[in-house]
Amino acid sequence: MKFLKRALIMFTVFFVLFLSEPFTAGAAEEAQSPVYYVRFSGQGLNVYADPSLSGEPIAVLPNDTYVQVIFGPLDYLVKIRVYETGLEGYADMRYLKRLDAIVNDWDMYTYEEMEEDILQLQERYPELLHVNMTGKSADGRKLYELVMGNEAAPERMLIHAGIHAREYTNPYLVMEQLEQCLYYYDCGYYHETSYRELFDHMAIHVVPMVNPDGIAISQFGESGLRSPELVQTVRSCYEYDVAAKRTKNSYARYLARWKANARGVDLNRNFVTGFGIDVKASQPSYAGYTGIQPFSEPETVFLGAVTLLCQPSIIISYHSMGEVAYWDTVESRYTDINTEFSSYMLSLVPYKRMKSETASGSYLDWIYSGDTPVCSITFETGNTDCPFPMTTQYPKIWLQHSLVIQAAAAYAYVH
Repeated sequence: MKFLKRALIMFTVFFVLFLSEPFTAGAAEEAQSPVYYVRFSGQGLNVYADPSLSGEPIAVLPNDTYVQVIFGPLDYLVKIRVYETGLEGYADMRYLKRLDAIVNDWDMYTYEEMEEDILQLQERYPELLHVNMTGKSADGRKLYELVMGNEAAPERMLIHAGIHAREYTNPYLVMEQLEQCLYYYDCGYYHETSYRELFDHMAIHVVPMVNPDGIAISQFGESGLRSPELVQTVRSCYEYDVAAKRTKNSYARYLARWKANARGVDLNRNFVTGFGIDVKASQPSYAGYTGIQPFSEPETVFLGAVTLLCQPSIIISYHSMGEVAYWDTVESRYTDINTEFSSYMLSLVPYKRMKSETASGSYLDWIYSGDTPVCSITFETGNTDCPFPMTTQYPKIWLQHSLVIQAAAAYAYVH
C-alpha cells in the first residue's frame, strides 16, 4: 500500500513539473527542489506579499496546490513560489507538506507502516537519525527508540506516544513531527535559532509507539495478534469485563476501544509511584488493570529503560482525548520548574490546564518522583472519543502540535 501511494505521488510530481509546462533550465532547477502541497487549509491558504502575513492576501491557494519553499521556515513563516504561475509570497508552513514525504498516511497508521517509515527515514537522513531497537512487546513486535540530532548533546528530550492502544493517531503525529524537523534541519529557524543549533544542544529521543500490540488489537481486533495464547487472554478479558458490568459493547466494539497491552495491562498504570492506587479492574481487562507489580510488562520496562538511560530534561507525552494538558502531581518534586515550562508550552498549544492529582502508577507520576529534575507536559489530543477518525480530528491536531518539538528545544536552549 505504501509503495503504491508513493509511486502515485512521484508520478504526480513528474506530471506537474514536466508535462504541465515547457521544459526549460528553470523548470529543471525547480524540479530538483522538493515539491510541497497545500493541505488542511479549509477555504484556502492565504499568501501575502509581506512576511508579517498582514494586509490583503495576494493569492488564496486551494488544497493540493503545488508550491516550492524558497526560504524558511522562521517559526511558522515560509516564502513560497507557486508552480505554473511563478507567484512568490509568504505563508504559514503548517499548511504545507512535502509531496514525497515518507510519513504519509491518511486513514489508519499501523505498526507495519511505522516500521517501513522508520527504515526509509533512516535511509534518507543517515547522519541525522539513529534507530535503537532494544525491546520487544508481549506479542513479539520490536520496540523502537529514534534519536535525532547530536547523541552527545548536553541535554535530551524524550517524546512518546501510543501507550494507550485506542489513541493511535498520536504515533502518526510524532512521526510527522520528527520528519518535519529532519527535512527542515538545515534551513529552519525557531525563535531566531537554527534547527541545527537547537538539535546540537538537545538530542531528541522519540518512542513513537509504546504499545504496538494494543494498537493492533484496537485497529484489527483478534486478527492483529500473532500469539494464540494472547488471543485467548483477550477473550478472557471480555468475559471478565462483561461479567463485571465494565462493558456493554459488542466484542468488536470492545476491541476497538481497547486501551491496554495484549496481556490486558494498562501500561500507564504499571509504573512504581502510586502503583495500585485507584484500581479500576482486579484482573486483566481492556482498561484499568495495573498488572501484578510495577514494570511487569515489557513495554513499560522498555520505556522506563529509555528514560533512565537518556535522562531527559524535557518529556512530552501524547495521549487522547479532551484537548487538556497534565503537567504536575500532588507529590511531584518538580512543580516549580514545571509551572514555567507548562505555561510556555500552553502558550503554543492552548489546551486546558488540568489540576494536580494524586499519583496512581502512571508514567508521569514516576518521572516526577525521580532524582533527575524534569520538565514535562502530557497533551491529550482530540475532542471526541477514541479511536477517532483522522480525517475529522487530525488537521486541527497537526496545526496545534506541528512545532512542539522545536518549541520545547528552544525552551531548553535558553534555560
